[in-house]
Amino acid sequence: MSLGIQLRQARQKAQLSLRDLSARAGISIAKLSKVENGLATLRHPELIVLAEALAVPATTLLSPPTDPAGTGARRAVTRADGGRKFEHSHRTYEMLCGELSGQSNLFWRVTVRDKPPGGADAFVSHPGEEFVHVLKGKVALHTEAYEPLVLAAGDSVLFDAQTRHAYFAVTREAVLLMSNTVGAEGARVQNPATSAALRPKRKR
Repeated sequence: MSLGIQLRQARQKAQLSLRDLSARAGISIAKLSKVENGLATLRHPELIVLAEALAVPATTLLSPPTDPAGTGARRAVTRADGGRKFEHSHRTYEMLCGELSGQSNLFWRVTVRDKPPGGADAFVSHPGEEFVHVLKGKVALHTEAYEPLVLAAGDSVLFDAQTRHAYFAVTREAVLLMSNTVGAEGARVQNPATSAALRPKRKR
């Protein structure tokens, strides 16, 4: 099932119009309409914010849940280079094992090619915590709260993803294993101002 169909079904189940969802998530009506009609896709932070706005696990928007009835046994497998991919600011996000219902974590293989200072959309923020383990190369994590942190292969970091953050490759490119906590049941957006997470960082 496509991302657009999943999004439309989740929106209709939540009894939200495109205008309502746009106000909650801070994503334009035109963009949402294009996604639902298969004419556009979502960026990594948009996916997480939309899931919050719809009060569903982010994995619900990506693929039908796998949960064998009555068995209590669940498993998800992603073969090499087989995950759904998203592009954002010279970064490629490949989703890993996202087919289980009610997942409280999203897992990604992220390839970073962006160099500082990056584009207007390099810095993002979104609900939950973000964990990163560097698989290859070196990457610099820039956040509003701390000085830039350089991580090499084998290094890890965990931080509050509501802090605006960006990754820049120190080597030609860096490959990361990333996990985002999103909450198994999804969290309702209490303040539409959460949409500021997707706005470009202002230059001072």
